[in-house]
Amino acid sequence: MSSNKKKKVLRSTLAALVAAATLCSPALADGGTGGAGSGTGTGTGDGDGNGNGKISWIYKDSFGKPTYETAAAAMKAAGVSLMDGAQTKNTITQAVTDANNECVARSRNEGIDNADCRLVGLGYVHTPDSRGDWYTGAHGDFTAAQWKKAYNDSGIPGSTYEYQGAKYTTASKFSDGQTSINSLATREMNKAPQAVIAIVLNQSEPPTDEPPAAPTKQVTKGTSADSMTNTTTIESKTGKGGVSLDFTDTFAPDGQSYTVSNLKVTDTTTGQDVSGSYQFNTANGATPANNVLTATWKGGSLPDGHDFAFTFDVTVHTPETSQVKDKGNVSWKGTSKSQDKDTPEYEFPTWKPNPDKSWVKWDSKSKTWKTVIDPTESNNTGADNQVFLDGDKVASAVNATVAKDLVKDQLKTFQIEDDYSAADYIFDADAKSEIRVYEADAAREDESSVNDISNVGKDVTDQYEITVDGTKVVAAAKAAHLKELTGMAKARQVTLLIPGTINFANGKGAAQVRKDMGVSEGAETTFCTAGKDGAALTNSGKEIVNNQSVNTNEPQICGYVPPVEKDVVSEASQGGEQESVQGKVVFPGQKVEYQLTTTPKLPSQLAYDVEQVAFTDTYDQYLVPDKQTLEVRDLESGKTISKKRYTTKWDDKAHSFRLEFDDAYVKANWGKGQNPRVLVRFEGTVDEKAPTDHKVGNQWGLTLNNSLTPSNKVYNEPPTLEPKKEDVSSKDKTVSIDGKTLLLGDTGNYIVTLDAKHLSKDSTAYKVQRLGIVDDYDDEYLDIDQTKIEVLDEKGQDVTKKFNVQIKDGVAYVFAKTVDTEIPATGETVKGDPQPSDLQEYSTRKLDALKDPSIDQDLLGQQYQLVLPYKVKKVQDGYSVKNKAIQITNDLSKETNEVSNPLKPVNPSKDVTIKVGGESIDGQSVYLNRTFLYQLDSSILPANRAYPTVDQWRIVDPLNTEYDQYTGQWAVYATRDLYSGGQIIAAKGTKIAGSGFDGSKLGGDMFTASVDDKGQVTVEATELYRGLVSNDNDHENGWRAYVQVKRIKTGEKIENQFTEYLNDKVLPSNTVWTRTPDTTPSIHVEKYDVASGEQLGDRDDVKDALKMNGDSLQIAFKITNTSKTDQGKGAWYLAKDLKLVDKTIAGSGTVVDLKYPDNWDTLVLKPGESTIVTGTLKGVEQGGNHTDRVKVTGTPLVECPVTDQFGDQSQSTTDGTTDGESSGDQQVDGDASDTTGLKQVVVDGTTLCEDTTVDSNTDDWNGYRRDLAKTGAAIGGIAAIVAALGGIGAAIMAARRRRTALAGAEHASGETQE
Repeated sequence: MSSNKKKKVLRSTLAALVAAATLCSPALADGGTGGAGSGTGTGTGDGDGNGNGKISWIYKDSFGKPTYETAAAAMKAAGVSLMDGAQTKNTITQAVTDANNECVARSRNEGIDNADCRLVGLGYVHTPDSRGDWYTGAHGDFTAAQWKKAYNDSGIPGSTYEYQGAKYTTASKFSDGQTSINSLATREMNKAPQAVIAIVLNQSEPPTDEPPAAPTKQVTKGTSADSMTNTTTIESKTGKGGVSLDFTDTFAPDGQSYTVSNLKVTDTTTGQDVSGSYQFNTANGATPANNVLTATWKGGSLPDGHDFAFTFDVTVHTPETSQVKDKGNVSWKGTSKSQDKDTPEYEFPTWKPNPDKSWVKWDSKSKTWKTVIDPTESNNTGADNQVFLDGDKVASAVNATVAKDLVKDQLKTFQIEDDYSAADYIFDADAKSEIRVYEADAAREDESSVNDISNVGKDVTDQYEITVDGTKVVAAAKAAHLKELTGMAKARQVTLLIPGTINFANGKGAAQVRKDMGVSEGAETTFCTAGKDGAALTNSGKEIVNNQSVNTNEPQICGYVPPVEKDVVSEASQGGEQESVQGKVVFPGQKVEYQLTTTPKLPSQLAYDVEQVAFTDTYDQYLVPDKQTLEVRDLESGKTISKKRYTTKWDDKAHSFRLEFDDAYVKANWGKGQNPRVLVRFEGTVDEKAPTDHKVGNQWGLTLNNSLTPSNKVYNEPPTLEPKKEDVSSKDKTVSIDGKTLLLGDTGNYIVTLDAKHLSKDSTAYKVQRLGIVDDYDDEYLDIDQTKIEVLDEKGQDVTKKFNVQIKDGVAYVFAKTVDTEIPATGETVKGDPQPSDLQEYSTRKLDALKDPSIDQDLLGQQYQLVLPYKVKKVQDGYSVKNKAIQITNDLSKETNEVSNPLKPVNPSKDVTIKVGGESIDGQSVYLNRTFLYQLDSSILPANRAYPTVDQWRIVDPLNTEYDQYTGQWAVYATRDLYSGGQIIAAKGTKIAGSGFDGSKLGGDMFTASVDDKGQVTVEATELYRGLVSNDNDHENGWRAYVQVKRIKTGEKIENQFTEYLNDKVLPSNTVWTRTPDTTPSIHVEKYDVASGEQLGDRDDVKDALKMNGDSLQIAFKITNTSKTDQGKGAWYLAKDLKLVDKTIAGSGTVVDLKYPDNWDTLVLKPGESTIVTGTLKGVEQGGNHTDRVKVTGTPLVECPVTDQFGDQSQSTTDGTTDGESSGDQQVDGDASDTTGLKQVVVDGTTLCEDTTVDSNTDDWNGYRRDLAKTGAAIGGIAAIVAALGGIGAAIMAARRRRTALAGAEHASGETQE
C-alpha cells in the first residue's frame, strides 16, 4: 500500500475514535512552579485508517530538554509512530513549547535567572491496531473525564520518582505549597479535547532539602507528689526538603517511678495533629524502656518550614522526696543532609509524705488537748506507753505534712487516716462531731515540726470530709481545699485529732479484762495487750496523697485494773462457822456476811493522778442489808478506819450503797506507786419472798477517778431443783404416754422425779429440813391406790420406807422422814420421831431451824422416782386429764412440768336398717317374712392412743331366734380410712369383708363371721386387720358390720343388743327394737240394685229377692280396699288391674254394659277407699228368677322389699364366671329398682311392687219377675233353683275395655260355663 493510502486509512480511523478513560483533579492555581502545555490538534489529524483511538500517558524524570525531538523520541520509545504531517508535528511542538515557556516564567518568579527546564511527562491520543500504532495529531473528541481516567489508569499518580536524590510523587507539593504535577496535568486535561499534553519541570522541582534550627524544650513548673504530672514540650522546625524528623527525650529519674502519657506531635503551623505520622516507642501510661522516649517519623515528605511540637506528660508514682531530670533531642534528615540537636537539661522536684502519730492527754485545767509530734517515730511522746484507768480521757493525733509549690490543681486526694482497731479493746473514740483537723505553716515538708498545733494552728475541720467506719477515721480534704493545698509558698502541717475515752474490753470492763488476761476474778493486772495472747494496744495512721499511702509509727498505751475482791461468809446465828460459803445454797430467811477487800499496787506510769476513791456495793434485790453492821478496816494496821474519813449513801431502790473517802485520805494513801490495803464488811438476810430459782448475788466496785472496777461476784446459789413429771405406760415404764389418748379402764403410771441431786452436806449452807412431793391428781377421772405408791432411788431400789406416804382429799403427799437433828446454836438434839401424822399440814407449816428436826442428810445428792399407778374411772369426750406435781424443799416450792392425756369414750352402737347405708328403722315396723339388717358399729378407736395394740376386737350379737332368722349374709365396712404403711388401702365407707367377699386385694381376710346353735352371731377382726390398726396410731379406726336377718314372726316389740370385746374391755351396745304387725292385704265387694240403694239393695238372701217390674235393672258393684294397715301404711290396688267376675248361678238374665268411673285408668284404691262399677241386668224372663254371684280379684301393691341389701359382691364375666374383682363392693346399698323377679309399679312417684293376688269375698244378688199365671210361687222357685244348681250356672266376667293394649290387662265381657 502506498503512503498516501496509509494516511487515508489513518484519517478514517481517527475520525471514528471512541472515548475510553476519565480523570478527575482540581484546577491548577496561578503562581505554580513548573509548566504544562497541550496541542489541541484536529478531529482528523494526518492520514486515515480503521483503528480505534486511545489516550496514553508516559512519565520519566527526565526525557530531556522540552523539544519536539525529545517528545517524539519519548513517544517512539513507547511504541508509537508519528505521522510526518504538519498536524502531527504542530500539536507536539505547541504542547512542549507552551510547557517550557511556563517553566521559564515560573522560575523567574522564584528568583531563578537560568531556568533549567526538563520534559518529564506526555499524554497523547494515538491509534493502535494490528498494522501499527500511530500518532496523527487528532484529538478524537475525548472529554476531560476520559483524559483523567486514562491518567489514573496509567499508574503515574501512584508511583514514586527520584530527582537529584530526592524521592517524590506526582502529588508532592512544590514550594508554593499548592502546585503539583497532578494539578498541572489536571489543568491541561480540563481543556479537552486535546491531542497531546506535556509536563515540564525546572531544577527546583521538587524542592531541595535544608535542615531546621536547633530545637527548644519546656517543662511545667511545680513539685510533683504521687500521680502528679509535669508536661514536657520539645519544639523543632521541619526545615526544607526533609524526609524525617525524630524526637528523643532521655530521663534521669533518680530511682523514682514514673510513666509518660498523652504523647502527641502537632504541626503548630497548621494546628494539625500529626501524631499519626509518628511511631512512639512507649505506650500510653508506660515507662520508656531504658528511660528513653522516642517519636519516630514513619516516612513521607515533611512540609517545608513548618513548626512541629512533641508534647507528653510525665507522671510520678509513689515518689520519694527527690527530683526527676531529662534532656531532649531532635534528629532531622533531608534528601541529602541530616542533623542531630540536643535541648537543654531540665528537672522537677518530687515529694513523699512522712506522717507520724502520738497518743495525747487531756489537760483538765486548760480544758485542752496537749498535742505533740513524733518526727523520729520514737513511740514515746505525749501519752505513749502510759497506763490508764478505765474511763480516762485520751486522744489519738496523726501529724501529716504538705509540700510547698505542688503542681497546681493536681492534688486529687489528700486524706489522713487513723485506725485504732488494735487499741479498740481499750479505746473508744468520741462522737464524730468531736473530731478535729488543724493546719499550720511548717518549716519542713519532710516531717512534722509544729507542736501543740491544736492551740497554735487553725481549726480547718470544715474543709475536710470526716468519715467514721468502725475503728477507722478518715479526714479527706474537700475539692476546694485540695486546690488551696497546691502551689503554696510554704509547707504546711495538718493534724487529725480524735478525742476518746478509755473503755476496757470494749465496754465489758475490768471483769472481762481479768478473764482475757487469765487472772482470777477481782485480781490486779496491768495490761498492754488485748488479752493475754492478744496484740499490743497500738494505734496506726496513714497519710494519702493521690494514690500514695504512707503509714505512721504505731505508739502503744496500757491499762490498769486494781485488785477488788469479795467474799460471803456464814453467819453464826444461822449455825455457820464464819467461813466462806461462796457458791453454796442459801435458802430464803438465812443471813450472810459480805466482805470487800482491795490491796492495789498503783503503777508509777499512771497517766493521771488518783483524785477520787469510792466503794460501791450492789447487793441483791432479795437481800435485806443490816446497815449498822457496815465498817471499814485498814488491813495494814488492822484498825477500823474512822467513819469521819468517808461518807456512805444507801440507795434502797437501787439496792446499793456508795462509800467515798475524803480528799485528804486519798492524797495520803492513793498516790502513784503506793499500796493501800482496805476491807469493807456488812451483813444481810435473804428475803423470804425471794423467787425459788433466784441466785442471790453480790458484787462491789472500786472507783478510782472515773474508773469503776468491779470485784469478783459472790453469790449463793438457789437450790437447783428440777423436779420432773412423766406419764408412762403401765405395761412398760420406759414408754411415755404423755399426750396420748386414754380410754375408760386404761391404766398408767405417774412418775415424779424428786430432785435432791444438787443438795448435799457440802453444797448447802444449812441442813435441809423438809423434802417431798405434793401431787394433786384429777381424782374425778383417775383412781390412785395409796398402798401401791412406791419410791425408788437412782439405782432403782425401793426406798419407800424412808418416806412418809399419804393420800388425802385427792392429793398424794410423799415426804422424807425426819431424823434426830443436832442444833449447833444451842447444842441440843431435836428428835425426828414421831413422824408427822398429817402430811397436808406438814407440807405447809413454817419450820423453825432451832426447834424442828431435819431430814436425813444422807438422802441428799441424788434423784428419786415416785411411782403413782392410776386407772381411768371416768371419761368425757373432749376432756383432758392434766397433772403436775410440786416439790417442796424447806419452804421452797417448785412445780414440775405438766403431763396430760385426752380422754375418749368408746361406745359401740347398734342400729337396724333395711339396706346398707339406709335410714334407721329402730322402733319401726319390719314386715313379716321380710329381710332386714342389724347394723353393728364398733367403737371408734381414737388416734394417738396410749395403748395402740389391739389384741382382740369382736362383736357378739345374740339374735332372738323366735322372731329373727340369720340368713348367713353379712358384710363389714370401714367407718374410718384404713391405712397400711402410711397409705390408705380402704377408704371410709369401703366394704372390707363379708359373705362371698374376696379379701385378696386387701392382703387377706379382715374379718370372719360365725353363728352358733343358739343364733348368736359373732363378727371378729382377724389378726391382719388388728395388726393394721395396731401399727397405725396416727388415725382413728373403726368398722361397721351388717348382719342380714329374716323376720319370721309378728310381734309388738322385738329387742336386740350386742356386746363388743375390745382387748380387755367388754362394751355393751345400745338396744334397738322393731315390731312386725299383721298387714295382710284384702279386698271386699258389695253388689246391690241402684234403685234400692246400698243398704236395701244388697239382696244376698233369696228371701230378699227383688221383685222386678221389667227386663232391665241397674246393678252396682262397690269395691273396697279392706287391707290391714300399720300406721296408715297398707296395700294399694290399681283399679284398672282389678278383675270383677259376676256369675249367674240360677235363673235367667245377665248383667251387661258395665260402666266404670271416669278415672278408672288412674284410680288407686288405698286402704279404706272404695269405687263403684255399674251394669244392667237384662234377660230375666217373665215369671223367672235370677241369682248371680260376684267376686273381685286384685293384685296388691306393697312397699318393695330390698332384695340387694348388700350390693353385688362380685362381677360376672362374659362366660358367667367371676373375675375376682368386685365392682359390687363399691355399691354399698340396695335399691327398690334392683328388686329381682318382682313387677314394679310407679304410683304417684312411689315405686311399689306387686304382691300375691288376693280374692275378695263373693256376694250374691237375687231377683225375680212375676209370672201372671203363677203368682206367689216365684220366690220358692228361686230358692229351689239356687239349692239345686249350687255353684253351677251362667257367669259374666266383666272388665273395662281399655283404649290401649297393656300386657296382662285386657278386659272383656261374655259367658262362661262352669
